[in-house]
Amino acid sequence: MATFLLHDKIIPHSSMEAESMSWRQKTAIGVSACALLAGGLLATAAPASAVGGCASGYLCVYDRINFGGEKIVSASTNACFDLFEFEFGSVNSYVNNLPVNAYLWEFDTGTGWSKVRTLVAGGFSSSIPANTAWSVCMGNAQP
Repeated sequence: MATFLLHDKIIPHSSMEAESMSWRQKTAIGVSACALLAGGLLATAAPASAVGGCASGYLCVYDRINFGGEKIVSASTNACFDLFEFEFGSVNSYVNNLPVNAYLWEFDTGTGWSKVRTLVAGGFSSSIPANTAWSVCMGNAQP
């Protein structure tokens, strides 16, 4: 048995004859609803995970602009990694598909660790200014 959505209620096909609207009105409403649904599906933007080839639920940092060069991927939401462990230059582009911010940290022998950039949760940049970051930390983690 087919069902139709009409005026926010489900009406079984067998009771359609009892409705006061004509067959043409019902068909027009159905076609309009389908057109709206199809238009909405076609107009949907690509998810952020498509940017830079970084999957949903991950932070991806790249040592070149435009998501190029070497890439480090992390799914952690409360940990740090040292860029030099990966023979990685500096972070020049990123995609943060994590639910938390990530931070670039640098070390100065006089002042210690300091945050030099925030990689916003759900954000990305194809080109960030040159930096001297040593570590990347996600969430509340600190080096």
